[in-house]
Amino acid sequence: MKNILKTTLALAVGSVLSINAVEAAGHKEGDFILRVGAAHISPNDDSSSLLTANGKVSVDSATGLGFSGTWMLNDNWGFEVLAALPFEHDINGKGDLAGVPIGSTKHLPPTFSFQYYPSVQSDTFIPYFGLGINYTTFFSEKVSSAVKTTLGTNDVKLELDDSFGLTGQFGADWKISDDFYFNTSIWYMQIDTEAKVKVAGATAATVDVDIDPWVAMIGFAWKF
Repeated sequence: MKNILKTTLALAVGSVLSINAVEAAGHKEGDFILRVGAAHISPNDDSSSLLTANGKVSVDSATGLGFSGTWMLNDNWGFEVLAALPFEHDINGKGDLAGVPIGSTKHLPPTFSFQYYPSVQSDTFIPYFGLGINYTTFFSEKVSSAVKTTLGTNDVKLELDDSFGLTGQFGADWKISDDFYFNTSIWYMQIDTEAKVKVAGATAATVDVDIDPWVAMIGFAWKF
């Protein structure tokens, strides 16, 4: 799944370039579109310093099940709610901390977007663009044994603050049969968090992490 971003973008861009414009024949007012697929999160991360001037942290990619529902407000505008099963990410050091496992976390990324569906579409290809707000909640944070050994105690906890941010989206539905589609979609999300390492209840270290991932999903869509 590591190449899912390139595959999704290539499919979407290629279809946009090759589409023959005809009168709108896509989703209509009152339609509900359910999309389900494999979602891949690829962080475009950066962080403040941790322990040393060049000590930073990175968040690994993750893949899981994503799903969304879109209600068409009219022929051109829809409102989408994006959800997923929990994603789990490993957190590792980089820079001076390269090769040091820091811990892991799970997160849920509910996202609410208004989508625009252009009036000029083909009968088989329905592109759309979205802009919205993402809320990311982190939970089940764990600290690595390496960090506990370094600090000389097992009473170590990792806490990540929840995040609000903007998100942009481009996607497309390819018609397979009546009311059944192949779907690809890609998002860019602003996800920023503050991570705290606590020892015996006291904050021992704090680091700001800009995760700002690209998220790609490939799957299927059903129109009701």
